[in-house]
This record gives sequence, structure tokens and C-alpha cells, in this order.
Amino acid sequence: MKQPKLSNLVLDKQGTKKMRTLMKNISKVKITINIDAETLEKIKSLSLKSGSSYQKLLNQILKDGLNKKIESENRLNRIEKDLAEIKKNLKMAI
Repeated sequence: MKQPKLSNLVLDKQGTKKMRTLMKNISKVKITINIDAETLEKIKSLSLKSGSSYQKLLNQILKDGLNKKIESENRLNRIEKDLAEIKKNLKMAI
């Protein structure tokens, strides 16, 4: 296939503006990632059982994992804060 010359390309400002407006309202972003073949096969197998696409399933797995991580970090922060308070109270009691 012959490559077009840069001098022949035309900038479509209206089309670009329209596309940017449309993209601004989309909450999903296309990315490229590397994933183990075994993991991908498991996700695809689960998606067949659930009836949803493997991309949706992968997105849900990522969301669930992030939520669990955030919950764990919040819990750990609360425990560390409580522990600091207990240490403070013990020092005051001595």
C-alpha cells in the first residue's frame, strides 16, 4: 500500500472537534496490555460461562481488585491510627 504524502493530507478541524467532543463523553478508554496467555484463557472461559464479553469480565475483575485493595488500605490505615492512639494512651498512663 502506498503511503500518502504529508503535503496531500488535509486537516479536518470540524471533524477533529466533533471527535474530541464525542470522546470526552465516553467513559471507557482503549488500551493495550500484555497479559499471560493462561490468565487470558481463564478469563475467556469464565466469560463464556457468564455470557458476557471477556473485556467486560476483565474490567469487572480489575474494579473488584482495586476496590478490595482500597478497602484493605483503608482498614490498615484505621488499624495503624488506632494503634498509634493506644501507644499514646499507654505512654500517658505510665
